[in-house]
Amino acid sequence: MIHKIHKAIEISPHKNLVNKILASDNFSSRCNALGHITASGLVIRDGKVLLIFHPFIKTWFQPGGHIDEGELPIEAAIREVYEETGFICMADPAFPDPIDIDVHEIPANPKKGEGIHLHIDLLYRLVVKGESRATEDIKCDWFALDQIQSERILRTLKNLGSQNF
Repeated sequence: MIHKIHKAIEISPHKNLVNKILASDNFSSRCNALGHITASGLVIRDGKVLLIFHPFIKTWFQPGGHIDEGELPIEAAIREVYEETGFICMADPAFPDPIDIDVHEIPANPKKGEGIHLHIDLLYRLVVKGESRATEDIKCDWFALDQIQSERILRTLKNLGSQNF
Protein backbone atom coordinates (compact mmCIF):
# COMPACT_ATOMS: atom_id res chain seq x y z
CA MET A 1 0.00 0.00 0.00
CA ILE A 2 2.87 2.39 0.76
CA HIS A 3 4.03 1.99 -2.86
CA LYS A 4 0.56 3.03 -4.11
CA ILE A 5 0.56 6.09 -1.86
CA HIS A 6 3.99 7.15 -3.10
CA LYS A 7 2.88 6.64 -6.71
CA ALA A 8 -0.22 8.82 -6.12
CA ILE A 9 1.97 11.49 -4.51
CA GLU A 10 4.41 11.55 -7.42
CA ILE A 11 1.68 12.47 -9.92
CA SER A 12 -0.13 14.88 -7.63
CA PRO A 13 0.16 18.62 -8.27
CA HIS A 14 0.09 18.91 -4.45
CA LYS A 15 3.18 16.72 -3.95
CA ASN A 16 4.96 18.99 -1.44
CA LEU A 17 1.84 19.55 0.66
CA VAL A 18 0.99 15.83 0.67
CA ASN A 19 4.48 15.03 1.91
CA LYS A 20 4.04 17.56 4.75
CA ILE A 21 0.69 15.98 5.68
CA LEU A 22 2.11 12.45 5.70
CA ALA A 23 5.10 13.58 7.77
CA SER A 24 2.84 15.08 10.45
CA ASP A 25 1.84 13.30 13.64
CA ASN A 26 -1.87 13.62 12.83
CA PHE A 27 -2.07 12.68 9.13
CA SER A 28 -5.52 11.09 9.51
CA SER A 29 -7.00 13.66 11.88
CA ARG A 30 -9.51 16.31 10.84
CA CYS A 31 -7.52 18.62 13.12
CA ASN A 32 -4.73 18.68 10.54
CA ALA A 33 -5.60 21.90 8.69
CA LEU A 34 -3.37 21.02 5.72
CA GLY A 35 -5.31 17.84 4.99
CA HIS A 36 -5.66 14.23 5.98
CA ILE A 37 -6.07 10.65 4.83
CA THR A 38 -9.68 9.59 4.24
CA ALA A 39 -11.29 6.34 3.11
CA SER A 40 -14.09 5.47 0.71
CA GLY A 41 -15.80 2.40 -0.66
CA LEU A 42 -16.48 1.31 -4.22
CA VAL A 43 -19.54 -0.93 -4.05
CA ILE A 44 -20.50 -2.74 -7.27
CA ARG A 45 -23.56 -5.00 -7.47
CA ASP A 46 -25.23 -6.45 -10.55
CA GLY A 47 -23.11 -4.26 -12.82
CA LYS A 48 -24.07 -1.04 -11.01
CA VAL A 49 -22.06 1.25 -8.74
CA LEU A 50 -23.40 2.72 -5.49
CA LEU A 51 -22.94 6.49 -5.36
CA ILE A 52 -23.98 9.30 -3.02
CA PHE A 53 -24.89 12.87 -3.87
CA HIS A 54 -22.57 14.89 -1.66
CA PRO A 55 -24.65 17.56 0.08
CA PHE A 56 -21.84 20.15 0.17
CA ILE A 57 -19.86 19.48 -3.00
CA LYS A 58 -23.08 18.82 -5.00
CA THR A 59 -21.85 15.93 -7.12
CA TRP A 60 -22.21 12.13 -7.27
CA PHE A 61 -19.33 10.00 -6.09
CA GLN A 62 -18.48 6.99 -3.91
CA PRO A 63 -19.42 7.09 -0.22
CA GLY A 64 -16.57 7.78 2.15
CA GLY A 65 -15.19 10.12 4.73
CA HIS A 66 -12.87 10.72 7.62
CA ILE A 67 -11.06 8.06 9.60
CA ASP A 68 -11.95 8.06 13.29
CA GLU A 69 -9.22 7.84 15.91
CA GLY A 70 -8.03 4.25 16.33
CA GLU A 71 -9.82 3.11 13.16
CA LEU A 72 -8.16 1.42 10.19
CA PRO A 73 -8.86 2.97 6.77
CA ILE A 74 -10.80 -0.14 5.60
CA GLU A 75 -12.95 0.07 8.74
CA ALA A 76 -13.65 3.73 8.00
CA ALA A 77 -14.66 2.93 4.41
CA ILE A 78 -17.08 0.22 5.61
CA ARG A 79 -18.52 2.50 8.31
CA GLU A 80 -18.92 5.46 5.97
CA VAL A 81 -20.73 3.36 3.33
CA TYR A 82 -23.13 2.15 6.02
CA GLU A 83 -23.72 5.59 7.54
CA GLU A 84 -24.32 7.25 4.18
CA THR A 85 -26.26 4.51 2.37
CA GLY A 86 -27.48 1.90 4.86
CA PHE A 87 -25.63 -0.89 3.02
CA ILE A 88 -23.71 -3.23 5.31
CA CYS A 89 -20.49 -4.17 3.57
CA MET A 90 -17.28 -6.06 4.01
CA ALA A 91 -13.93 -5.82 2.29
CA ASP A 92 -13.80 -7.69 -0.99
CA PRO A 93 -11.41 -10.60 -0.25
CA ALA A 94 -10.02 -10.34 -3.79
CA PHE A 95 -8.95 -6.72 -3.12
CA PRO A 96 -7.66 -6.35 0.47
CA ASP A 97 -5.62 -3.21 -0.32
CA PRO A 98 -6.86 0.12 -1.67
CA ILE A 99 -7.80 -0.16 -5.35
CA ASP A 100 -7.10 3.54 -5.91
CA ILE A 101 -5.52 6.45 -4.08
CA ASP A 102 -6.54 9.96 -5.01
CA VAL A 103 -5.32 13.34 -3.82
CA HIS A 104 -7.90 16.10 -4.19
CA GLU A 105 -8.60 19.54 -2.84
CA ILE A 106 -11.62 20.09 -0.59
CA PRO A 107 -13.19 23.56 -0.72
CA ALA A 108 -13.52 25.64 2.42
CA ASN A 109 -16.60 24.94 4.52
CA PRO A 110 -17.31 27.88 6.82
CA LYS A 111 -20.16 25.98 8.53
CA LYS A 112 -17.63 23.45 9.79
CA GLY A 113 -14.90 26.04 10.34
CA GLU A 114 -12.69 24.32 7.76
CA GLY A 115 -10.46 26.05 5.24
CA ILE A 116 -9.37 24.63 1.91
CA HIS A 117 -7.47 21.40 2.54
CA LEU A 118 -6.44 18.14 0.87
CA HIS A 119 -7.84 14.64 1.14
CA ILE A 120 -5.61 11.70 0.41
CA ASP A 121 -8.39 9.20 -0.19
CA LEU A 122 -7.90 5.43 -0.04
CA LEU A 123 -10.59 3.69 -2.11
CA TYR A 124 -11.51 0.11 -1.15
CA ARG A 125 -13.58 -2.41 -3.09
CA LEU A 126 -16.47 -3.49 -0.84
CA VAL A 127 -19.12 -6.21 -1.10
CA VAL A 128 -22.70 -5.84 0.16
CA LYS A 129 -23.66 -8.24 2.98
CA GLY A 130 -26.99 -6.67 3.92
CA GLU A 131 -29.06 -3.55 4.10
CA SER A 132 -30.36 -1.40 6.91
CA ARG A 133 -31.39 2.21 7.42
CA ALA A 134 -28.68 4.81 6.80
CA THR A 135 -27.75 6.91 9.82
CA GLU A 136 -27.17 10.01 7.66
CA ASP A 137 -29.68 11.68 5.37
CA ILE A 138 -27.74 11.55 2.11
CA LYS A 139 -29.20 10.75 -1.29
CA CYS A 140 -27.77 7.55 -2.77
CA ASP A 141 -28.49 5.46 -5.84
CA TRP A 142 -27.13 2.69 -8.05
CA PHE A 143 -25.66 3.78 -11.40
CA ALA A 144 -25.01 1.73 -14.52
CA LEU A 145 -21.41 1.95 -15.69
CA ASP A 146 -22.37 4.10 -18.68
CA GLN A 147 -24.02 6.66 -16.35
CA ILE A 148 -20.94 7.32 -14.24
CA GLN A 149 -19.32 10.72 -14.73
CA SER A 150 -16.63 10.66 -12.03
CA GLU A 151 -13.20 10.48 -13.68
CA ARG A 152 -11.80 8.73 -10.63
CA ILE A 153 -14.42 6.00 -10.61
CA LEU A 154 -14.12 5.51 -14.37
CA ARG A 155 -10.32 5.24 -14.03
CA THR A 156 -10.67 2.75 -11.18
CA LEU A 157 -13.23 0.62 -13.03
CA LYS A 158 -10.95 0.52 -16.07
CA ASN A 159 -8.02 -0.56 -13.89
CA LEU A 160 -10.13 -3.26 -12.23
CA GLY A 161 -11.19 -4.73 -15.57
CA SER A 162 -14.69 -5.80 -16.54
CA GLN A 163 -14.28 -9.30 -15.03
CA ASN A 164 -14.55 -7.75 -11.56
CA PHE A 165 -18.13 -6.42 -11.86
